[in-house]
Amino acid sequence: MRRRSLCLAAATGAALLASSAPSRAEGPAAADATEVAPPRESYPPPETRWKLSLVGLASTAGWYGAATGMSYLYPDAPGATDLRVPLIGPWQAIAHNGCAEGDPDCSRVWVVMRTIFTAMDGIGQAGGLALFAEGLLLPTQARGPERARTPAAPPPSSPPPTEKNLFWTPLPSAVGATGLGVSVVGAF
Repeated sequence: MRRRSLCLAAATGAALLASSAPSRAEGPAAADATEVAPPRESYPPPETRWKLSLVGLASTAGWYGAATGMSYLYPDAPGATDLRVPLIGPWQAIAHNGCAEGDPDCSRVWVVMRTIFTAMDGIGQAGGLALFAEGLLLPTQARGPERARTPAAPPPSSPPPTEKNLFWTPLPSAVGATGLGVSVVGAF
């Protein structure tokens, strides 16, 4: 049985690899040596920096507030007090996750669901912090009188694309210790 499934997996993988589409990458374009960086006019306005930073802080605060609220709603759950620590609390709670002592109705399904939601909360807090840092480091347009005197040039027109770069490729993937699946990768 095991040998038959390995042969089937190998045959499926070989068939999928043999049927993949050729690469459609474009050749190297002739780059203008004088233009290394994009012009400052293509950057967002300076007020975008602070708006993005505030969105990042609000996102982190929202995810942290949700975790803290859940820790007070379910104080007996393993790792509940860890959720009260910002940023690293969800990851500590995952490490301490499991069934509470003396809980006869504990189910593995609830433990897995709690772990998934705790991981989503940790990713949300880290993502908000990343947005905050991106907002602080975001390059913006120059402000000053020289910008006000120069009229805005119309954007250069580019020819419409003649070919759409749509493709997909099925790939074999392992599912668990003995399972086999198919993934689809591509650009749409």
